[in-house]
Amino acid sequence: MPRRSSPLDDLLSFGGRVPPVVGGLIVALVLASILGAVSTPLAGLGAFVPAAVLGGQVWRLVTWPFFERDPLSLLFGGLMLYWFGRDLTWAWGPRRFLTTFFVIAGLAAAVTTLLSFVLPTLGERVWLGAWPVLSALVIAWSMLFPERQILFMFALPMSGRVLGWITLGGTLLYAVFAGRGGAFQYVPHLAAQGLMALYLRGVSARGLWQTLKIRQLERKARRRASHLKVVQKDGGNDRPRWMN
Repeated sequence: MPRRSSPLDDLLSFGGRVPPVVGGLIVALVLASILGAVSTPLAGLGAFVPAAVLGGQVWRLVTWPFFERDPLSLLFGGLMLYWFGRDLTWAWGPRRFLTTFFVIAGLAAAVTTLLSFVLPTLGERVWLGAWPVLSALVIAWSMLFPERQILFMFALPMSGRVLGWITLGGTLLYAVFAGRGGAFQYVPHLAAQGLMALYLRGVSARGLWQTLKIRQLERKARRRASHLKVVQKDGGNDRPRWMN
């Protein structure tokens, strides 16, 4: 029996326009951003800083997407969740959508934190805002609905597949024009997009390990069989050879 909707579900769904989980994320984004603007220390406590994560403040791995820095980013971030989150929730289900949102945020931050060992300039950088995760959701939408049409910038019609490539290409373009130092600011964006693409392609850490293990066994088998010779059926070899 389906669960009856509660007044809270009706409120978060904005009158049935979006799934409650999407409306809840939008409300959380708006409230956290407003509180962060009023109380700067709160936003600083929720920001993603690799050095702080390595210092034990692991909550930063998942809190940073909820603090937008300006009203325009907040407006478009909410709209992105409204447009793409609705379709993704219907395709995945609310639990999977919410889990994916937080897992992609946490893994993108974790990858950036690991890269800070190689690129020390990443260690003290500060990231706030949902755009890395939102761009990954756009990638997911483009892969799930490659032929669906959308009006890019409210004017240019394009398919989901093209939108995905534009999202990735636009991120790379911003990184290039940001200069040598500013390009590092887009590491979480690219990490989130790459992780989402791997996730939807069915690539996992376990799958990669199994693939590498199989290839290693195949190489060993080829080395062990390198001295063997194929016996021709017509008996054309210089002398008979058999293997039991």
